[in-house]
This record gives sequence, structure tokens and C-alpha cells, in this order.
Amino acid sequence: MSSALLALYAAVRGIIYVAILLLVGTQVVGLILRRNVPHDATGAGRDVRTRLARIASPVALTLLVAIIVRGVLQVGTFLDPGESATPELIRSVLLDGPWAHAWILQLAATIVLVGALRFRRGTGITPDPVIGIIVAVVIWGQTGMGHAGGDTWGWDVGRIVDAAHLLGAGIWLGTLGTIFLAVVPVLGGEVHLSSLATIVRSFSIYARTGATLVVISGLTAAAVYSKLSPSALIHSTWGRLLLVKLTALLGVVALGWYNWKVVTPALEGRTDTAPHRLRTAIRIELSLGLIMLAITTMLVVSALPGE
Repeated sequence: MSSALLALYAAVRGIIYVAILLLVGTQVVGLILRRNVPHDATGAGRDVRTRLARIASPVALTLLVAIIVRGVLQVGTFLDPGESATPELIRSVLLDGPWAHAWILQLAATIVLVGALRFRRGTGITPDPVIGIIVAVVIWGQTGMGHAGGDTWGWDVGRIVDAAHLLGAGIWLGTLGTIFLAVVPVLGGEVHLSSLATIVRSFSIYARTGATLVVISGLTAAAVYSKLSPSALIHSTWGRLLLVKLTALLGVVALGWYNWKVVTPALEGRTDTAPHRLRTAIRIELSLGLIMLAITTMLVVSALPGE
């Protein structure tokens, strides 16, 4: 695979990861809103839900396009420079084998997701159990196109661990990103500080749950792939990338703690600078989260220790 194709493939995988996390995030934010913000016909509650609905559909459509491009790039990885794809090669790559089956499942689920979001756009139903189930299928398809779908694990244990990792990241970072895009712009003014504080306080419970899933599933996968060998982490590209990812994770955890213990009480106390501090902390936390996702896209194609 050429370096250009490798970089493009990594970028497409990154887009897929971000889209999946945001789709999980829209469901979690919808649940938080339902429990904490009145579903009034006018006012801030309506405005937040409107922004939330406007996020989900474009994200799902972006995911669909990225999945299709991923399939094209997957075919390209089997071609030599100047070689053209044959129908037999396309059929073999995209229809046969575990990777192809996972790709088809994710593609089909995303097509259904795009249609379901368009159909339900005007109903105001958030969160939506049907949408949640479809997103879960999308996540399951994703787990079959990396190391988790390989022979390292018995049965589908690896895919379950990987699904927990993606779900946890969505509950944590995907929800944080959705709050930044849909909630803070509407409730960031002085008039709505109490509502913003309530949502951020409620999010802290989900953030801790998601972070716990990420840490437990990540450590489990790292232990299995490295065979508990410190040298495997130090002397392999995969291991070094993992260590960098863990460093970024520690930074995200520290910022999450800062939001929980410092920024949220400031919001509840209606401190004038609290919304600005919240925006800054979220931007930094999401930036570190994007670094983690970028590393994840490289981990997927890096040889495991011993391979």
C-alpha cells in the first residue's frame, strides 16, 4: 500500500470513528435532555433539540459516504500501481470473507440509519430506541474490520471488547462533542446557566461510565495483544502507538476531572467566566480525543507484537 493511500485510508477510518461516536453522543444527550430539560414547544429546550436533530442526519450521511469510500480503498490495497480492478477482485474483496461481511453489515445498517433519521426527523423523538439499535449494529460491523475480528481471540470475544471500547468512547467523548455542538451554543448565555449546569452535571455520570468502559476494554485488549510483555509494547510500532494513546488518555481524564470538580461547580454558582472556561476545557479535551482517534486509526493497521 502506498503512503498516500495509507494516509487516505487512515483519514477515512478516522471520519468513521468520529461519526460513530457522535451518533452515540446524540442519543445520550437526548436522554439527558429528556430527563433534565422540559420538552416545551418554544424556548431553549426546543432549540437544543432542533440542533441535535440537525447534527444526527448529516453525521449519518457522512458515515455512509466514508464507508463506501472505505470499500473502494480496500479494493485499491490489493492492486499494484497501474493495475485496474477486475469484477472478480471487487467481488472477492467486498463480498467474500469476514472483513467483507462486516463491511456489508455496517453499510446496510448505515443506509437504514440514514433513512430512519430522515423519516423521524420531524417527530422530535430523542433518544430513539430504534436509532440506538441501528447504531449498535453499525458499531458491531466496525469491530469486524480490525484486529478484534482476527484469530487472536476465541469466538467473538475480541469484537465484544472492541464494541465496548467504541461504545464507551461514544458515551464519553461522543457525548462531550455533541454537548459542545448542540448544547453550549444555545445554553451558554447567562440566562440559561442553570440549565447548562444541570446538563453538564448529568453528563458527568455518563462520562465516568464511558471512561470506565474505555479503560477496562482497552487494557483487556492491550493485555491480550501484547501477551503481557512490556518489551512487546516498547519494541513494536503497535506498542509505541498504544503508549502514546494512553498518554493522551491520561490528559483527557485529567481534563474530565477538571470539568467535573471545577467548571461544573462554577456553572452551578453562576460564575460569569464559567461558560468560557467550559468551552476552553471541552476544546482541549476533544482535541486530545481526536489525537487518540488518529492513533487508533494507525493501530488498526499496525502489526501486532510478534506478527
